[in-house]
Amino acid sequence: MIRIIIFNIFYVGTCAFTWMRGGRPERLAMVILIADFQLSHWVIKPLVSRYSGVEHAMLAVDLAAFLSFYAMSLFSSRYWPMWMAAMQGCVAAGHVNGLRPDVVPFAYGNIVALWSYLLLGMLILATIRHQRRILRYGHDPSWRWELSEHYREGGLVDADNVPADPAKRNGLFRAIRIW
Repeated sequence: MIRIIIFNIFYVGTCAFTWMRGGRPERLAMVILIADFQLSHWVIKPLVSRYSGVEHAMLAVDLAAFLSFYAMSLFSSRYWPMWMAAMQGCVAAGHVNGLRPDVVPFAYGNIVALWSYLLLGMLILATIRHQRRILRYGHDPSWRWELSEHYREGGLVDADNVPADPAKRNGLFRAIRIW
């Protein structure tokens, strides 16, 4: 019971933080996670037969969340949606354990459920990074088509502030690589 309370506090706190501070991709990821968690809760089998075999309805929900994160990673200007898609793919792949006749329901349930903490943690980090980019650059393009033409061709994000002196420019590149 305490694990459920801790998760719900973490879940609500992450969603509130993302809603207040996140950009459009972060908020979209929040909506995907809310849909994933709530639908999973609604379609799960009764407690007596839970995780005794493949949870087909939960597998469908987790696959839909995976495909949503994957599609988001194709259009977002951020890297974290790829990581979230990979984690959600691990959740969906975890349902393969239900095919084993000797599966321990507790272990199967943990394999599927524990990734949720990492997904929420990733969303917090993504929101913090979004805020840092806004402080650093003054804006943070959410989608690939919002990036400048110069950046899409391989240039720097803030190409207007690049010094003309090559020695100073190398120092700028070192600073960017370190970050």
